[in-house]
Amino acid sequence: MIAAVGEGDVSGDSSNLEEELLKSMEGDVVATQRRRRAQSNDKEEERTLVIAPWFLAPSDGQPQSSSSTTASSLPFLQWADRAPVSHTFRYGAESISVPPPAAEDVSSSSTTTISSYGAMDVLLETLCNKENYPNLQRIVVAGHSAGGQFVHRWGLSSDVWCFGDRHGQPEGADGLASLPSIRVVAANPRSYAYLDKRRYFPTADESTVTLSEQTEEEDKDTLSPFNKLDFRLPTTSEFDDCQEYNQYCWGLQDNPNVPAPYITNNVKNDNTSLFCRYASRDVVYLSGQRDIKQLGNQICDEDGYQGPSRRERSERFYASLQVQGGEVLSSCQGSSGTPPPDKVQVHDRIVVQDVGHDHALIFQSKEGKKGMFSSSDPALN
Repeated sequence: MIAAVGEGDVSGDSSNLEEELLKSMEGDVVATQRRRRAQSNDKEEERTLVIAPWFLAPSDGQPQSSSSTTASSLPFLQWADRAPVSHTFRYGAESISVPPPAAEDVSSSSTTTISSYGAMDVLLETLCNKENYPNLQRIVVAGHSAGGQFVHRWGLSSDVWCFGDRHGQPEGADGLASLPSIRVVAANPRSYAYLDKRRYFPTADESTVTLSEQTEEEDKDTLSPFNKLDFRLPTTSEFDDCQEYNQYCWGLQDNPNVPAPYITNNVKNDNTSLFCRYASRDVVYLSGQRDIKQLGNQICDEDGYQGPSRRERSERFYASLQVQGGEVLSSCQGSSGTPPPDKVQVHDRIVVQDVGHDHALIFQSKEGKKGMFSSSDPALN
């Protein structure tokens, strides 16, 4: 059994993503499952569960349940959609306060919240619990655009036991071998959370790197002019131009303007351990070949020195992981979430040919299907 959890482009619009994921599965995964059963003469039906979480904004109101069996007296959770930034669910913000479920005094002024990432943790724990889904083999958590930011930062910061890199399984679990595999697929996010303070800045003899040099030939394998860039700390003047470049959600330093208690609690100061844990997880970055629209002025109004376009930002972040991997992976052995000892590449990145910023085309492409559903374990392919 496979569970695919999809995050939509924006809060309140996950229905299209659910439809496209279903189409992808019907055309690829289900066919693969049928072929495997035919080859093995296994008559047991294999099934795929699709979950499309809807992180409601206040403008969505209070949706009516589609089934009387799911009706509940509990309040719908909502996340602010405009402040401090748009689509606050994407960075793990706390929900708008509601009365706690166990409150006996309805007149009580006490309220409670939950991070959107905490809500995802609860969903994963429900799926990973063998009492609920004893045959579940694989979970794919995929998101596009704002949803891509969501799954990337959640995959980086979550310490949910389902990943198998910490203890805490419910009673009766029979060890890590029983856990379903989890893949995180971040498609075309606008920005990334870097794991240290370095970025790709122009080399000393390149005061500027113009956009025209990088985007006139979208068919090039790599848009970023890495021969003119150094992965380094900013100079004094570069730092002065964007002092918040490494604050959350562009980096991992506390950001008073983007409050995220989940991140504060789950991301410690030891970036090496955090990198080791993140590198040990199965993460795929999907990038549209034509997602090359210039975004902002490239300094502090637009994602703090990450690159001119979504595709180039994907290139640079992925390249930064490989640099850090070369520096850190050898010291990861024995840490929580230890990558395999022979691991040299951190995660996977796939460019989706002839596609721009379009979630339907991304997830229905052959590259998108590969990114979501291929496996290093032949038994799961």
